[in-house]
Amino acid sequence: MNFRHLFENNKAVSPVIGVVLMVAITVILAAAIGSSVFGEGTSEPAPQAHLNIKAVSPYDGSSAVVTLEHLGGDPINFDSNSTTKVMVAIGTTSTEVNATGLGILNVGDTASLNLNNTDGTTAITSATSGTTVNFKFIDVATSQLIVDKDVRF
Repeated sequence: MNFRHLFENNKAVSPVIGVVLMVAITVILAAAIGSSVFGEGTSEPAPQAHLNIKAVSPYDGSSAVVTLEHLGGDPINFDSNSTTKVMVAIGTTSTEVNATGLGILNVGDTASLNLNNTDGTTAITSATSGTTVNFKFIDVATSQLIVDKDVRF
């Protein structure tokens, strides 16, 4: 066997290197395009707002009321077609509150919120004096939290 002839025959080296380089360039371009397309995230951020929430009175057996004061940030829409959901929790028990009657809350506005469930029943039945209730305002469209506050009754 002639080893000299084996190492002098390199006719296929150039096409193989060309194919390997083209495959590598294609993979790099696909990765760059994929990361830019799938790395976009949400197109519209949730509204950012600062709310002051105060208990008007402790639960008296009929209804509990809190006042909301919009101190700054974006307006929050509570209309019937809004995407803002209000969740109230005492301990591990959480329920959604019907806030559709508040309209749009702009900076400087105040509103009273009855803590009733979406079916009309009272959302919190154990909020006696001294009880801490957690309020979460959630933007449903982006699934992001707008406000998370604890209020002591």
